[in-house]
Parts: sequence; structure tokens; C-alpha cells
Amino acid sequence: MRLRFDLDEWRPDQCRGYRSYSSTDRLEPDSIVVWERQPYRVVQIRERNQVDWPQNYREAWVSHGMPEPSTWSYRPVVAVIRHDDQPQSKPLHLQCPASANWFVLPEHYWVCRRCQEVPPCKHVHNEAVMDRASERMEKEMAILPGVCHGCREPISKRQKSFTFPGANLIRPDLGDDSAIFHTRRSCYGYLDSYDQRWAAAEPDRERLFYCPHTLTEHNDGSTECSSAACVANGREDLVQHAGWVRHHPQMQAGRGCWCLAAAAA
Repeated sequence: MRLRFDLDEWRPDQCRGYRSYSSTDRLEPDSIVVWERQPYRVVQIRERNQVDWPQNYREAWVSHGMPEPSTWSYRPVVAVIRHDDQPQSKPLHLQCPASANWFVLPEHYWVCRRCQEVPPCKHVHNEAVMDRASERMEKEMAILPGVCHGCREPISKRQKSFTFPGANLIRPDLGDDSAIFHTRRSCYGYLDSYDQRWAAAEPDRERLFYCPHTLTEHNDGSTECSSAACVANGREDLVQHAGWVRHHPQMQAGRGCWCLAAAAA
């Protein structure tokens, strides 16, 4: 699986590879981690007895089926850390889940001369975020009516597309019912991203290209959703489902799909 990062989310310049991250329960004493953009050295990772767990952790443990407390990834642990440039300072005791991720710095790391923060410091990071926002706005203002809001190419009459109802969240000045996307594979990422944004724009609005239920694909190629209210309605190739099950044929020739739904059909 390829990890995707939000370009506007802060992360240290020296922490780019997978080895630059570690969960709390895997941190080693004397390793260097980032806390509030400052370098801190790990003094100790201390487990907490279950009887001392905070109420929110107990409730989460019950909701997860009460797994083995000593190996549960969300169990509360205490990370004892001290600022790396202040070895005589009082250490911090931070409670967090065992699975929480930390940025881990090498022994030879650098800090901003002016801010004493792990680069990029907040000033440099904020400037980069503003530059990207300005670039995005410039590209969005170049969108013309009838143009795919994803690939920025005109949509011909022969091409399949989808127009989202309501206000245009990218170019409000184009008016309602103007946010249009190609439904081809190369534009699906843009369509899916806008679908999430569109659903979040109003309370209780459900996505148009996502179903929280399970799609079953039978051996004869037919499909059905576990919910009668599925939003797909013949658009199974475009709508993502939370679950997907494929029924394979039995080994004997001619037996076909083994599920009852296909047999009834």
C-alpha cells in the first residue's frame, strides 16, 4: 500500500522514510523524538496498570471487545521525555496510546537558528502552506463552465460525467449545479475527493459515491448490496462499498455460485 501525506501537514524535514516513525510502545530509551516541534530524548516508556486506566480508555477497551490488556494496541502508556538541549530540566510525563506514532530523529539533526525548532519551523511551514493555497486558488479560478473540475479538460457530449447538485464548492461564482467531473478512471480520485467534501458541507448529507454496506459479486457477474437503500442504483462501478465479497465457483464444472441469492435468481 502506498502512503499518502497531506502536503499541508507538518512533518520534520529529516523524517521522510518509514524508519523515521515509531509507535510509543516501540520507542527505545535515549532515542530522540519530536514534541511540539522540539527535540526530546526518551527517558522511559512506562506501562500503566489496568486498574489505573482513565475512564475513556476503559470504555474504549470494552467497545473493542475487551482484548488482552497487556497487548492491546490502544492501551494507555506513559512516555517520559526530556528536552534534548536541556539535560537537567524536569522531564515530561505524557500519557498516550501505545500505538500513537512519533517522529524519530537521528543523532545528527538540525534545528532552525532563529526559532530553535525542528525544521521546517512554523514560519517556513506557514509560508509554504500559503504558497500552495495561492497556487490552488489560481488553478481553480481558471476552471471554465462545462470543464471537468478534476482534470480541467472540457467534457464532450460523448464523455460520461456527473454533476453534483447544489452549490459549487470549488467555484461558487459559477452558480449551483455546476460542479462537474468526468466519471472515467483517471478522474475518479477527484470525483471521490469532491464527494467527501460535498457530503461534509451540510449536516446529515450522505455521500453519493460511497455506500457503508457490503457489495456481493456472484459468480455469474451480477452484484447486490446488503442494503436495499444502496446509493449505487446501477453505478456499482463508480460507488465504493465499505465491504466487498466475491463468490467463487465450486471446483466441479457447472456448479456455479454457491450462495443462496444466486440460486434463487
